[in-house]
Amino acid sequence: MPTRLRLLKGATALLYIGPLFAGLSGLGWGMVAPFVLVFMVWLFILRPEQWPGTPSEWLTVSAIAAAVTQLLSQILLVTLLLALGRGLGAVAGFLPVVNPIFPLAVSFLAIPLCRMLWDAREAADRGVFLDDEAAAALAPRALAEAASAIVPLLNLPDEAPDADVLAAVSRVMSASGAPTGAELRLTALAAALAHPDRSHAALRRALVLWASEPEIVAPGQVPTSMASAFAIANRNADLLWFYVPRALALIAAFPNRAGGFPAPAQLRLAAASGPGADPQSDLPAHLRADLCDGLNALARAVEQALEAQPELAGPMRDRVAQPAAGHA
Repeated sequence: MPTRLRLLKGATALLYIGPLFAGLSGLGWGMVAPFVLVFMVWLFILRPEQWPGTPSEWLTVSAIAAAVTQLLSQILLVTLLLALGRGLGAVAGFLPVVNPIFPLAVSFLAIPLCRMLWDAREAADRGVFLDDEAAAALAPRALAEAASAIVPLLNLPDEAPDADVLAAVSRVMSASGAPTGAELRLTALAAALAHPDRSHAALRRALVLWASEPEIVAPGQVPTSMASAFAIANRNADLLWFYVPRALALIAAFPNRAGGFPAPAQLRLAAASGPGADPQSDLPAHLRADLCDGLNALARAVEQALEAQPELAGPMRDRVAQPAAGHA
């Protein structure tokens, strides 16, 4: 991501070089309007948080005032760049003769380049923003979209067939078109299922299965899928019995994803108190003992993977302060 941000800054520079070069070439003030149009299109694509999201929002006085403010600011910016270019040309005594289309093309090139490097909504799903203003505008919208998307899953009945629930989970997680959006939705589901008065047995099983699939864990596009799956399964011995063997196989196959697994301390706490605290589980005592051993083995495996790759421990430390949730 830092590399992409640096490339984005370089591509954005083309936007400002265009009017600067136009002024340096002695082109007149008639170039202001086309450059302003290019600048406004760039803002629409790269800064969606600065514009209303629905047609009804566009009809409000505040939205119109904000749009006019943006337009006037871009007119001022383009005018200053043109004037600066003309001043530099006069001082240097060098006024190259170029086709007016050329400096416009330079500025316009910034739009597709920046769009290839940056998707504002996808970045918002990851919690990455260009600046504080974008964070303030896009983060609540991303959270609202995630909350709205998971409502149909929370309304699924417990008696729904597992295959149907898993298909519904897959649809919701991929509905945004960007794999990164699934992380926010999975986190929202884990938070919703943390309430002890909510059963959602079929949904819990489907989410644990989906989040622990190798094709989800291996690419790292949903970085904390295994931690979220554990939060959903925790204190449910039947779900943990399903989760632990998959987690052991995944941490062995993809140790570079250890940062997205539950913290070793959380796993050991679950081993000490979780499996035996579920009165609704049908697991016999000896299998519960095996489950405790499995949780401790998983804690050791995650710990070893983190020790081999200390840079992965940073994101995990941020989660340790938040206790694992999820009740059957």
